[in-house]
Amino acid sequence: MFKITKYALKLFIKTQPVFFFFMIFLGIPHGLLHSVATLVFSQRFFDTVGDIITKGEPLSKAYIIIIMAGLVFVIREILEGIYNFLFNNILFHKPKREMKKILHEKMSRIDPIYFEDTKLHDIIEKADPGMESILGMVSYIVVLVNIYVPYFIFMSFYLNNLKPYLIWIIFLAFIPGLLGQLVKTGIVEKFEDKAAPVRREYDYYGKTITDKSYYKETRKLGAYKFFLTRLLDSMRRLGKAEWDKNKKINLIELSSNLVTAAGYAGALFMLVNALISGDITAGAFAAVLASISKLFEWMKELIEEGIGDFAMDLGMAKNFMRFIELPERGGADAEPDFNKGIIAESVSFAYPNAEFASVDNVSLEIKSGETIAVVGANGAGKTTLVLLLMGLYSPMSGTVNLNGMTTSNINSKSLFNSISAVFQNFQRYQMTLDENIKISNYSRVGETDLVLTESGVDFENGDTFPNGKNTMLSREFDGVDLSGGQWQRIAIARGLYRRHNIIVLDEPTAAIDPIEESRIYRKFVDISKGKTAIIVTHRLGSTKIADRVIVMDKGRIINIGAHDALMQNCELYAEMFKAQAVWYEKNEGF
Repeated sequence: MFKITKYALKLFIKTQPVFFFFMIFLGIPHGLLHSVATLVFSQRFFDTVGDIITKGEPLSKAYIIIIMAGLVFVIREILEGIYNFLFNNILFHKPKREMKKILHEKMSRIDPIYFEDTKLHDIIEKADPGMESILGMVSYIVVLVNIYVPYFIFMSFYLNNLKPYLIWIIFLAFIPGLLGQLVKTGIVEKFEDKAAPVRREYDYYGKTITDKSYYKETRKLGAYKFFLTRLLDSMRRLGKAEWDKNKKINLIELSSNLVTAAGYAGALFMLVNALISGDITAGAFAAVLASISKLFEWMKELIEEGIGDFAMDLGMAKNFMRFIELPERGGADAEPDFNKGIIAESVSFAYPNAEFASVDNVSLEIKSGETIAVVGANGAGKTTLVLLLMGLYSPMSGTVNLNGMTTSNINSKSLFNSISAVFQNFQRYQMTLDENIKISNYSRVGETDLVLTESGVDFENGDTFPNGKNTMLSREFDGVDLSGGQWQRIAIARGLYRRHNIIVLDEPTAAIDPIEESRIYRKFVDISKGKTAIIVTHRLGSTKIADRVIVMDKGRIINIGAHDALMQNCELYAEMFKAQAVWYEKNEGF
C-alpha cells in the first residue's frame, strides 16, 4: 500500500506540483468550514437562545450568530464549488496522460518473448484498470487530507474538551467498519486474477461477431451461433465471478454496518448520560446531537466509499505495479559493423510452455550483402530462426552476432536500427497510402514514389487510388478498400522504405499467385543489391534467385546450398520443388 501510494503521489507532484499543492491548500479550509461551522455555530446558537429565554439576553445576539453562520455558509459553498470543479475536471488530467504514456513506453521495452506467454496478456488486461485504480487512490487521499482529517481531528478535540470519554464515539463508529473494509483488498485481488483471462475471452468472442476483420467469414460460415454461445458462456462465468465477489463484499459491509449501528446507539446513550449528569450544557448537547448523525454519516462514507473503495482500488492497483515491474529487454548501446553479417552458433530456442524446441542447435553464417532463402514445411522453425537472427528473440542457448553485436547483450534500439522486415501477418493501417509507407520515418521527403513503383503499387491508377498517394485506405474513414495482393505490395514498399542494411521478407506474399510472387522476389533482389536479404517462403519457385538456400526440418538445418546443388543432394528440397513445379512449368525461366 505504501509503495503504491508513494508511486502515485510522486507522479502527481511530478506532473503538476504547483496545482497539486494548491488543491491541498484550498481543500483544508474547505474541510475545516465543513466541520467547524456547523458544530460551533450550532452550539453558540442553542446556548444563546437558552440565555435569551432564561437570562433575558437581547434577541439581537441570536440574529448576529445567524448572519455570521450565513456568511460562513456562503464562503463554504463558494470554496466547495471551486474545489469540486478543479478536483473533477483538472487534477487528474495530466497524471492520467502520464500514466498512459508510462504504460505504452513500458510495453515497448518488454522482451518480445513475453508476448508468447498467456500470463503476460492477463497482466496487460489488468494493468489498465489498475491504472484507473491508482488515480482513484490518489483522489481518496486528497479528499481524506482535505475533508475527513480536518473534520475528525476537530471532532476529536471538541468531544475531548466536552468530556474525554465522548471520544469513544469516533472509535465506536470507525474501528468495526475499518477492519471489514481492509478484507476487501484480498477479495478484489483474487477476483481480478480470476476475471482477467475470462474478460479477454469475452472481448475476443465479441470481436468474432462484430469486428470488420471477422464478421464476413463468421456470417459466411454460419458460425454466428457458435461464437454467440462462447460469448454468452464467458459472460456467464464473468458474471458468476462478479457475483461471488460482490456477495462477499456485501456480507462484510452488512456485518460492519450492524456493529456501527450498535456503536451509534452507544454514542447516543453516552451523550444523554453526559447531559443528565451535567457534564455538558444543553447547547453542547443539542449541537453534538445534531452533529452526531453527520459524524456517523461521514464515518460510514469514509469507511465504505473512502477506505472501502481505497481497499478495492489497492487490490487492482497492484496489477499496474506488476506490469510496470515486468522484466525489460536490456542491453548496452553499440555501433553496428555492417561488414560482419550474421553469425549463429549452436542456437536453440523454445517458446514459453512449449514441449519441444522450435530451433534446435543451429549454427549458421550469413555474409554481408548475401541473399538467403529459408524453406521448409510448416512448423519447421523458419520464422523462429529469422526472429533469432534479427535479435527480436534471444536464444536460450548459443549466441547470435548481428552486424558484430551479440543480440543477448545489446539493446533493441541498436539491433533494430538497420533492419527492416515484412511479415506474413503485416498490418493494414487505416491511413493514407503515403502514411502507410512512411511510418518508420515520416520526416523523410520523397522516395515513396520509388518504393511504390518497385513494389508494383500503381498509385497513379485513379480507379484504385482516386487521390493518388493521399488516398485513405479504409472504408471506415471514407476511403477505399484494397485486395489482399495490393496490401501485400504496400507492406513490401513499407519495408523497403525504411533505411536498412538487412531486410527480411517472411512470407508476405501468400495472397499473390506463385508466378507473380516470383516476379516480386526477383525485383526485390535487384532492389536489395549490396544489402543482406533473407526470404522465408514455402514456395520454392523463388529460391533460384538466392545465393544460398537454407532447408529446415523440425527446428534443425538439414542442408544449405544453391538451388541446383540441393536438387541433387537434398531429398526433402527436391520433393518439395517437384511437387510445386506445375505452378512454374509454363512460366519462362522455370
